[in-house]
Amino acid sequence: MNVIHRSIMIPIEQLKPHPDNPRKDVGDVAELAESIKANGIFQNLTVIPDDDTYMVVIGHRRLAAAKAAGLTELPCMVVEMDAKEQISTMLLENMQRNDLTIWEQAQGFQMMLDLGETESDIAEKTGFSKTTVRHRLKLLELDPEEFRKSQERQPTMADYIELEKISDPKLKSKALAAIGTANYKWTIESCKRHQRELEIRNEWLSFIDDLFMQDDYDKNRKIVKTVYMTKKMNDDDKKELKELSEDIDLDYCYTEGNTYLYILGAILDKPKPTYEEERQKRNERIECIKVIEEQAKKLRQQFVKDYKSKTTCHKFALLAFLKSEIDLMDTSWDRVAEILDLPESEDKEDGYDAESIQQQLSFESMAAFSPDRLLLAILSDYFEDWHLSVHSWDGHYQRNESLECWYDTLTKLGYSMSTDEQQLLDGTHECFNEEAEDENTATE
Repeated sequence: MNVIHRSIMIPIEQLKPHPDNPRKDVGDVAELAESIKANGIFQNLTVIPDDDTYMVVIGHRRLAAAKAAGLTELPCMVVEMDAKEQISTMLLENMQRNDLTIWEQAQGFQMMLDLGETESDIAEKTGFSKTTVRHRLKLLELDPEEFRKSQERQPTMADYIELEKISDPKLKSKALAAIGTANYKWTIESCKRHQRELEIRNEWLSFIDDLFMQDDYDKNRKIVKTVYMTKKMNDDDKKELKELSEDIDLDYCYTEGNTYLYILGAILDKPKPTYEEERQKRNERIECIKVIEEQAKKLRQQFVKDYKSKTTCHKFALLAFLKSEIDLMDTSWDRVAEILDLPESEDKEDGYDAESIQQQLSFESMAAFSPDRLLLAILSDYFEDWHLSVHSWDGHYQRNESLECWYDTLTKLGYSMSTDEQQLLDGTHECFNEEAEDENTATE
């Protein structure tokens, strides 16, 4: 930076905001305008020459307030800066005042990258870590309008970082729409699962497409093999499919659905579902339900693991429930120790028992100062060890009062049930809808 004039009065009509200022909205300047009207401006604006005018590098709020206050000229320091210096100076000035949103920070970082800076350079000049710079830049991959809407729900930066684990644009948009809501954890886990399934599905399709012709679903064709495309392909699968493709006597083809892929054989004269086909349909429904049940269990267990001690009333609620419902003799102390992140026992090679765990100082401290967390861990072991399924042997909804009781306890402690969990619990989830399943199969 080269200083041309350290202090000079410049007519206000010759001053204009910098077009690349990271802060797009200077905010409400009414109070600052009143102060300037009464006391004037004591700190020079930093400006750069631009033909017959000057662009402001530092002092955008003062310029806006001075215009509102009716001033005709302002004290300025005129300097020469290259493009990199201009962007980094404006970015740093706003960050030091905490004036930038995380989106504006990201845009500022991107401008510096576009001017040839590296992430290391940006971190050094702004004082942020390289990890923070990288996370901010990732925000620019999101839809700007959806991001603006998400900001109104006040999510944490950690919530946005979770989105980086999703590469599929549609799934990422779905998760972004849920960020800051009670459904976010469920949605993010669901999207990550769908992304894994999509990768496996594409692997199946790439392999099968080289072996069979694709055709529309035909009820009059016998289903020779059903491929569950969320299960990773193995060598046995490849061998079986290759053998089918080499059987030239049968007119095999395949039809693609959302989750399943069907290898179809010759046209049947009088098709009717066999026992095996009915059993396959039932197993598919149960498999779908189990995937959702497992995701719900994962979220419950994570809540218990992350739980911090809360109010006294929570402690009494847990104590009362513990006293009336739990048999401590059945407690698996291995799982309790894992939930509480307690150190492994030095004396017990085969794990924990009540005596060994209760002799640990960390356990005694937790019992004294965080009894609610300890009791919640014991409750988690008690409940999650049970069969908390909400479906019967044939895949139909079956009410589970133990699961209802467990959810009731968790929600009293701050757990937020997602829409899918609530629908799974009361039997209204679409996975129980056989008619919808039949329609989907027909569509496939």
